[in-house]
Amino acid sequence: MFKRRKKKGQAIVEMALVFPFFLLIVVGGIIDFGFAFYNFLTLQQIANDTAQWAAEKHKEETAGEILDYGNALRPTWWDAASYIVQAPTWSDLTTGGRSVSIIVTFNSPAYTPFYQTMFQATTGNTGINLAAQASYKIPQYVTDH
Repeated sequence: MFKRRKKKGQAIVEMALVFPFFLLIVVGGIIDFGFAFYNFLTLQQIANDTAQWAAEKHKEETAGEILDYGNALRPTWWDAASYIVQAPTWSDLTTGGRSVSIIVTFNSPAYTPFYQTMFQATTGNTGINLAAQASYKIPQYVTDH
């Protein structure tokens, strides 16, 4: 009969080989998705501010001004080619009045090579596509107090 020899230290060596890759994936994911979440919150605030400003202007002729306003709110560190403010849409409400809707999109870049490669393979670009929409009702009555 053969005696089975114990392999002391095998698990720690295997962990030492695998742990850096695991750490890269976890920490990289925290970084990339943290930035994406921050960028989404910023994008939603831009959509809200632009829609509110458009509702207060409440003139459909000012679509160019609304786009300029939304583009001016873009943070300077965001790539201008990845940031798009779509033309506002005006709609009649069933409860009376009108509303304006704004859609803003941004491709939030991934910073770690693992997630860049993963996003490139699945979506065709190296970032996370984000979109935010906001709608505001145009005020019908304005009173001074």
